[in-house]
Amino acid sequence: MRELDFYNWLTNKSIPKKLCSDYISRLKRLEHSLSDCDIDDEYLKDKCKTLLELFYKSGQNEKMASRHIGNLPIGKYHIASYKYAINKYLEFLKFNQQEHL
Repeated sequence: MRELDFYNWLTNKSIPKKLCSDYISRLKRLEHSLSDCDIDDEYLKDKCKTLLELFYKSGQNEKMASRHIGNLPIGKYHIASYKYAINKYLEFLKFNQQEHL
C-alpha cells in the first residue's frame, strides 16, 4: 500500500486526520489478516474485484474462509468499514492513474 501518498491524498480532500488514519489502519489489518494479500497487487490483478468479493454476506462465505488467517470482524456489521476503506483506496489509485495519463 502506498500509505503516505494515500494519507496525503485523503487530507487534500479535507478528510479529517483521524479518519485518514482509520482507513490506513483498516487496510493494514486487512493485509495482515488475509493470506497473500497486498492491496496494490490485488489492484493490478483485477482492480480488487476478488478482494471485494470476500465481503459478500459480511465475510461469512467460502472465499473469505479460504483466505482469512487473522483477526477481522467476520459476520459483524462493522466489517463493512473494511470494504469502505478498500473502496477509498481504489478511488485514490484511479485518481493517480488519471493524473498520469
